[in-house]
Order: sequence, then C-alpha cells, then structure tokens
Amino acid sequence: MLKLIIDQGNTQTKLALFQQKKMLKKIVYNQDNQLRELESQADAVILSSVGDASSVLKVLEEGPLLLKTNTSLPIVNLYESPETLGNDRIAAVVGAATKFPKSNVLVIDAGTCITLDLFTIEGYQGGSIAPGIQMRLQALHQQTERLPMVELGGDVDIIGKNTIQCIQSGVINGVLAELDGMINRYKSQFSNLKVLLTGGDFQLFDKGLKNSIFADPDLVLKGLNEILDYNEAIS
Repeated sequence: MLKLIIDQGNTQTKLALFQQKKMLKKIVYNQDNQLRELESQADAVILSSVGDASSVLKVLEEGPLLLKTNTSLPIVNLYESPETLGNDRIAAVVGAATKFPKSNVLVIDAGTCITLDLFTIEGYQGGSIAPGIQMRLQALHQQTERLPMVELGGDVDIIGKNTIQCIQSGVINGVLAELDGMINRYKSQFSNLKVLLTGGDFQLFDKGLKNSIFADPDLVLKGLNEILDYNEAIS
C-alpha cells in the first residue's frame, strides 16, 4: 500500500510517498501537478497543517485523513491543552516514540520556532517553545535602529570581529548554549534520555551541541506515516 504524507508547515509544504515504513520519495511542494501526481499513486493520504489547509485540500481529489485534535494517535497524549498543540510537534513525538519505544525521548525541532517535546513510557508530556534562528535574526534587525538583517553561512566563531559576525555568534552560539543547557536539565530528571534533532535548521546544530544526539530531518513525515497506519488499522 502506498501512502501520501503531506506536511504543511509555516514556511514550506513537504510531500512524501511511503510504502509501509520506507520513504520512497520526498519533495517540497510548489506546483499543484506534483501533488496530483503523487495522490494518483497513493492508496491513502494524511494531511497535517499548522495553518490554513484550504490551498492543499482544493487540489486533492479525495478527502485525506486530516490530523486534528481528535485524531486517534498510537501514543498517549498527556498535554493539558491538546487543542493548542501543533500538529508538527505531536507528529515528531510519534516518530520519536516509534524510533525509541522503550526510552525517554526529547525531540528538538529547529524550525520557525525551536520546540522541545518530551515523550516518556507514560506518554507525551509537553515541552517548550522558543524563537527560531530566523526569528531571532529578524528581531535584532526590526527591533533596533542600526543592526542589519544577517544571513547565516559557514562556520561561526565565538568572537565576532564585526557587527555581522557578532550577530551570527550571538544567535548561533546562544542557541547552542541554550539547547545544551536544556538537554542537561532534562537529563537530570529523566534517565536513559535519547535526544532527537529535526527541523529545517537541524544542520546548524547537530555538530555544535556538546550532548550526544540523533539527527533525523524526516521525523515529522515518519510520525505522520505512523499516525496514518494506526488510523487505517483501527478503521
């Protein structure tokens, strides 16, 4: 059975074709014919959106499984306000729980926001939300009179020799220190903690963090695939 996984995020929409647990294809959606072609090959479709999904829904021929608050999940969700929980966060946690089913797992999603989400053997517990890299760069530019808008690229030294380098150092090294500190605090409370890193900016951090981590850029897609499998099995 072929399954189409649609992950509509804040900045881009990803399409993936799965056969069982194997991802056969992954693309960034920018043309309607891409979506129509993959849908024509799929036996089942799941759509996760962090915002308005109407632009994707109007292209699909059949109604997909829409990931919503009341969608059945293969894990226990202990979040106190599930109606406010982002689909990408719960999908990433499902992916992590599938990868490490008998461990405590901390998922770090480095995207528009940097989210931390904890899964234990009891279920999904919650976590934290902080500004992402681009959000921090934009804030420095927009909330000041003279600081420029800076793009990241290449190695970032701890000591900036000019204003651009200082901003790069402050943002990147600040986030690295922040994440290492958060990981250490989680490890002090939860034994046998696995740390999984995903998201569009994961490559900026996977080698800079002092803590040992596992990187998986496709964690959300894999989690959505698991959610679709679970709902197909119980339907």
